[in-house]
Amino acid sequence: MKFPQITISGKPDDRGYAHGEALSSEIEATIDFYVRIFKKSTAEILDLAKHFRSVIHEYNPAYCEEIEGIAAGAKIRESLWIYALNSRSEILALDVPMSANECTALCFQPTALLGQNWDWSSQLENLAVLLQIRVSENMTIQMLTEPGIIGKIGMNSQGIAACLNILLLNKPLDGVPIHIVLRSILESHTLEEAKMAIQKSGYGKASNILFGDQKGNFNYVEFAGDESFMKRCREQFMVHTNHYLVRSINPDDGDFCNSYARFRTANDKASTTRKFTIDKMKKILSDRSDRAYPIWRTYEPDTNLQEVGTVATIIMDLKAQKLHIRKGNIKYLEKDSDRTIDQNSAESIGNDFVVAFESDEQWQSA
Repeated sequence: MKFPQITISGKPDDRGYAHGEALSSEIEATIDFYVRIFKKSTAEILDLAKHFRSVIHEYNPAYCEEIEGIAAGAKIRESLWIYALNSRSEILALDVPMSANECTALCFQPTALLGQNWDWSSQLENLAVLLQIRVSENMTIQMLTEPGIIGKIGMNSQGIAACLNILLLNKPLDGVPIHIVLRSILESHTLEEAKMAIQKSGYGKASNILFGDQKGNFNYVEFAGDESFMKRCREQFMVHTNHYLVRSINPDDGDFCNSYARFRTANDKASTTRKFTIDKMKKILSDRSDRAYPIWRTYEPDTNLQEVGTVATIIMDLKAQKLHIRKGNIKYLEKDSDRTIDQNSAESIGNDFVVAFESDEQWQSA
C-alpha cells in the first residue's frame, strides 16, 4: 500500500491548477468529508472561508494564487471551498469537540531525524497524497498532505522540515491557518527564515510545530490563541503529543489521558537510546506497549470522525534528504502483535529527494 505521488511546478497558479487537475475527485471527496464534520451550514462555512481568504492573502498573496489555481484545476466553481480546506483546523476548533488523541511527533538532534505519526480519520488514508512542489530551481518541497491543502508534514531540499500536533484550546482561532504556516516553513531556506515566517503569522492558532534543519537544530512553537511560545530543543531528543508543554493549559486527566500517556511512552523509549537511528525512531513510532493508549494506533470509533487512528508514519532524514513513509496502521494484524518493521530500500523521486515507502509488512521502494 502506497500513497499516490504527484509533482507540480511553475508559477503559483500553474502549480495549483496541476494540483487540482490531478486530484479533482479526491478534492471533492475531501470537501465532502469536512462538510460533514464541520457541523455548519454551507453559508456559514463559506463565510468563514472568506475571512481566512483575506488573512491568507495578507500573509502571502502567492498562496491565494495557488489555492485559486487548485479550484480551477479541480473544476470547483466556488474557490472558497479550497480556502475552507486550508483552514480546516481553525474551522473545526469553533464548534466541533475534538479529542486529544491524535499525533505523536519526535526529533533526534544528533542525527537530524524528524518524524511523527499522523493520526486522523480513517477516511483520509485513501485520500492523502505525497506532493512534490518545485517552487524554484533551488527549492523543492516534499510533503504528505490532504487533497487541496497546500501545506502539511514534510521537508524541503534545503534541509528544513516540520511536523504538526494539533492542540486544544478554548479561544477564538481566526489567524493565519496552521497549514499555511507549515507551507511557509517548508519554503524557508534556513532555520532563521522559518522562525521569521512563524513570527509573521501572528496569533489565532492552537497547534504545535516541531521543526528543524539538516544540522540537527530543532525548535518547537506552541500556538495558544492570542499568544505563542517558541523554544529551542536542548536535549538530544524531543517528544510532543497533543497537550501544551510550555504552560499547564491542558489537565493530565480526562480527555488528555491519551496525550500524556503517549508522551510518557515515547519519552521513556527515547531516553534509553544510545544511538539515535532511523530504526530506533521507527520502533518508537510503532510502539504499542501501552495497550490503552498506543503510539501506533489502529482505527477506533470516534464521535465526530467516525474512526480515528494512525493514517501514516513519516520519518525525515534531513542529512541524507530521505523521507520515509508508512501508510496506515496495524489493522491487518492482531491488535496485540508486537511485530517489528524492517527497512528495505528506496529509490529517487526526481533529483532532490529519496523517498522510501513502507508497506503493511515492510519498508519498500517507491
